Amino acid sequence: MNPKLKAFCQAVCCISQQHLIALLAFFAIVNQYTMRICLNLAITEMAAPTKEPESEEPLATCQAFRFKQFQNLYGEAEAGETFDWDEHTQGIILSAFFWGYVLSHFVSAFVADKHPRILLGLSVLITAIMTLLTPLAIDIGGAPLLIAVRAIEGIGEGATFPVLSAIVGHWIPPRRLGFLGSFIFSGGQIGSLVGGIATGYIISDLHSWRLVFYVWGTLGVVWYVFWVLLGFESPESHPFIKDKERDTLLEQFAEAKKETTAGPIPWKRIFTSVPIWGLIAGQVGHDWGFYLIVTDLPKYMKSVLGVSVKDNGLLSYFPFLCMWIFSIVTGWICDIQIRKKCVSTSTARKLWTTVGSLIPAISLMAASYSGCNKTAVVICFAICVTFMGGFYPGIKVNANDLSPNYAGFLMAFVNGIGAITGVIVPYIAGVLTPNQSIEEWRYVFWLAFWILNVTNVIFILFASGNIQPWNDVNKEANSDTN
Repeated sequence: MNPKLKAFCQAVCCISQQHLIALLAFFAIVNQYTMRICLNLAITEMAAPTKEPESEEPLATCQAFRFKQFQNLYGEAEAGETFDWDEHTQGIILSAFFWGYVLSHFVSAFVADKHPRILLGLSVLITAIMTLLTPLAIDIGGAPLLIAVRAIEGIGEGATFPVLSAIVGHWIPPRRLGFLGSFIFSGGQIGSLVGGIATGYIISDLHSWRLVFYVWGTLGVVWYVFWVLLGFESPESHPFIKDKERDTLLEQFAEAKKETTAGPIPWKRIFTSVPIWGLIAGQVGHDWGFYLIVTDLPKYMKSVLGVSVKDNGLLSYFPFLCMWIFSIVTGWICDIQIRKKCVSTSTARKLWTTVGSLIPAISLMAASYSGCNKTAVVICFAICVTFMGGFYPGIKVNANDLSPNYAGFLMAFVNGIGAITGVIVPYIAGVLTPNQSIEEWRYVFWLAFWILNVTNVIFILFASGNIQPWNDVNKEANSDTN
């Protein structure tokens, strides 16, 4: 690179390249989540209300209020702007994203560690294009074409976490993994917060669910332009990083046994690794609870409590700000715990994963037994979402603990299995709540309660925070040839 151009780029990027990459990675997830979750709230206004229940039982009290809200809300809707989608159809629409999401995880596993820069850009761009095309797809093909578009959108977004894990493995050494890793992966909370609240305001104030998809899709394209100009997969390939910063990072990674290039994937060693399956269990528990909240909480708030779309976006997604703050603070605390040797890395990961499992599970059940007390329900859900932030310094960075050299592959494998819950959860919620009553939703929350706690116990028993023997690229390459 021309020395003058290099000096100019360094002057323009007034922060370290490590921090710049962390910011770009953070906003990649923010954009992906705004595009992912906007339909979760929009569908509450796109789907026409179901018939009013005839039951006069106490459990129907919230529902009676709900239908008065529906009459007011839909009385102002333009013709053709709502669709006759029952709960079962809505469940399939919401789960369709994860069909492609799961598939993309496993496919990206083979290239995540080799081409992370290109793959991350394409991941966001494909999702953005599909988001922009969503209203047109609904007009042309209704629910079936919407399902197809969401599945393709999932294919685009599915590579994001595996690729980012590989990029994190090149840019963030273990000593800063808890804080910066939590910051990057917590972009999902800010994306949910901004996407949820802004979607509610756009629909309410501008009276258009279509505009929602245009706004978030456009912002995804804008991020892609910045990534093409400023994003690089490693310090070695970065054209204008300062020599001092590059040398410091390479020295820190040498201590962590991080190789510049990944060797052949040690399939057998990974699939028979007990800590990997402990991590998978923790991921499944986290994803089940997280996807239940992100995907179905807006439906619960409107269908059961009769919350307006503007308040729905605020109440359903504002707690994600608390979750983001909690994940950053706990990531910082976790780094200190490990650096000062207060606890081992394994113990720290298990501690914060337990915080992210047990308290949310209890809060979910408390919300389900709070009836129509809107204040109590909101507080319980806020506590649930906030403490889920403990997962980020727990399981989300654990793949990098186990194997810095194969972090991208491990994230694809582990996150891909966990993402299967994204297919299952919306479908089960739709099947178990045909009438959207509190009693029906209680079954959904009890199921989440047990899954969160059982998977956490498995993680405590079998997970590890230590680098695994098969992380040694040269050793594995030699063993494959023998």
